[in-house]
Amino acid sequence: MAVSVLLAVTWAAILPAFQAPDEQSHFNYVQTLGERHELPGASDRPFFSTQVSEGIAALNSDQVAAQREVKPEWSDRIEREWAADEGAAPADDGGGVGPAYDYPPVAYAWQALGYVAASSGTLFDRLLGARLMSALWVPVTVLGTWLLAGEVLGRRRVLQTAAAAVPALAPMFAFVSASVSPDGMMYALWTLALWLGVRCVRRGVPLRDAAAFFALVGLACTVKATSYALLVPAALVATLGVAARWPRVRGVLAVAAAVAVPLALTLGAWSLAARLGDRPAAAQVTTTAATVSPAGTNWRELLSYVWQYYLPRTPVQQDYRIPQGGYPLLQVWITQGWAAFGWLEVKFAPWVYRVLGVLTMGVIGGAVVALVRARRAVDLRVFAFLALACLALLGGLHWTDYHQLEAGSKGFMQGRYAFPAIGVLGLALAGAVSLLPATRRVAATAAAVAGLFVFHLFALGLVLERFYA
Repeated sequence: MAVSVLLAVTWAAILPAFQAPDEQSHFNYVQTLGERHELPGASDRPFFSTQVSEGIAALNSDQVAAQREVKPEWSDRIEREWAADEGAAPADDGGGVGPAYDYPPVAYAWQALGYVAASSGTLFDRLLGARLMSALWVPVTVLGTWLLAGEVLGRRRVLQTAAAAVPALAPMFAFVSASVSPDGMMYALWTLALWLGVRCVRRGVPLRDAAAFFALVGLACTVKATSYALLVPAALVATLGVAARWPRVRGVLAVAAAVAVPLALTLGAWSLAARLGDRPAAAQVTTTAATVSPAGTNWRELLSYVWQYYLPRTPVQQDYRIPQGGYPLLQVWITQGWAAFGWLEVKFAPWVYRVLGVLTMGVIGGAVVALVRARRAVDLRVFAFLALACLALLGGLHWTDYHQLEAGSKGFMQGRYAFPAIGVLGLALAGAVSLLPATRRVAATAAAVAGLFVFHLFALGLVLERFYA
C-alpha cells in the first residue's frame, strides 16, 4: 500500500496538466464544485472558466494531447506572462454544458477537497491537489484486492501478495487513478464491493456484511454509471440472502431492509437529487440507449462483433471493422491496459506489447488451470458472483461500443475500462502462482513483484521522455 501510494503520487506530480484522457473536462467539474458549490451544466455559462482556458492556452495542452511530436510549453517568458494575469483570471465563470458535466458528483466532490486545500496556490497547484485526492484511492484498491484474495484463496500471504501486486504496481492503473477523473474512486469501490460480495455469499449473507456491500454498490453507482454493472452480481447476493432465510418472514424482511436501505441512501438519494435538479441520474446509460436503432439490436451482428474482438474471423462471417485496427484484444486490452499514457499516444515499441500479451495470456491460462484443478473445492456461489461481475462489466462495455460504432462514432472501448475488475486480475496472478510447489511460490511472487516494479519504472521513464526530453 505504501509503495502504491508513492507511485501514484509520482504520477500525479510528473504528468503535465491535462495530459490524461479528458482530464480538463473532469477538472472543470471539480473546479465548479470548489468555486461555485454547484454542479456544472448551466446553459448560460461557458464550459471552462477563464482561468482554465488561459492555463490550457499557456501550456498549449490541447495541441500536445495525442500528438507525440508536440511538447508542452516550457517557456519562462510565457510562464511569466501567464503568472502576471493568472491572479485576475476568474475561476468561477465556467460550469456550463460540456463533456462529463452530467456525470454523478461523488468522486468530483472528493477531489474538490484537494482543490480547496490548494486554493491559495495557482491553477496547477489546485489541479495537483485534486489529483492527489484521487491517488489516495490506489492503496484502498490494493487493500481490497488483498482482502478479496484472502476470502477466495484463504489467508495464504504469498498468494495475497501476488494478487495485491497487480493494482499496486501496474503502471496504467496508477496513471489513470492519479489523474483527475472518477475512475480511481470507482476502482476502489468495485474492489471493496467484490471482497464484501464474496464474503457475503460464502457466509450465508450476514445482514451487517450485506448492508455494507449494498452501500458500496450504491455508492459506486453515484461515482460512475459503469458501476450499474454491479447490480447484476448484487442481485445474486440478495437472492442467496433470501434463500438462506426462506420461509421465515422476519428473516426475509431483514434481508430486504439490508438491500433496500443502503441503496436508497446512496443511489436513491442521488437519483432523487438528479430528478429534482432536472439532470440525468445515469447519463452514460441513457446516452447509450439513445444510440440503439429504432429497429432494435441486430443480435447476430453484435455477437459477430464480440467474436471478432477476441477471435479470428471465420469464413462465414463478414468482416466487422473495429477502428483500433489490428487485433482488438492486443490493441485495446493489452496495449492500453498495460501502458498507453497521455491521451493513449505514449507507448512502447510494438514488440513490448506482444511480449506482455504472451505473459498475460500465460497468467490467465494458469489461472484457468488452477481453477480446473481445484474444481471440487471451488465454491460455485463465489465463482458465479465473480463471473457475473466480470461478464456484466464486459457486456456493458461491448454493448456500448457496438452501438456507438453502429451510430457512426469511432467507438468507445479503452483498456482502462476493465480496471473495475482489477481485483479479479490480481486473483488470476495468484491462481497461476498457486500451481507451483509451495517452495517455489515465494520466488515466483518475488519475480512478479520485481518485474511489475521494474516495468513501472520504465513506464515512468517513457512518460518523462515524452514530455520533458
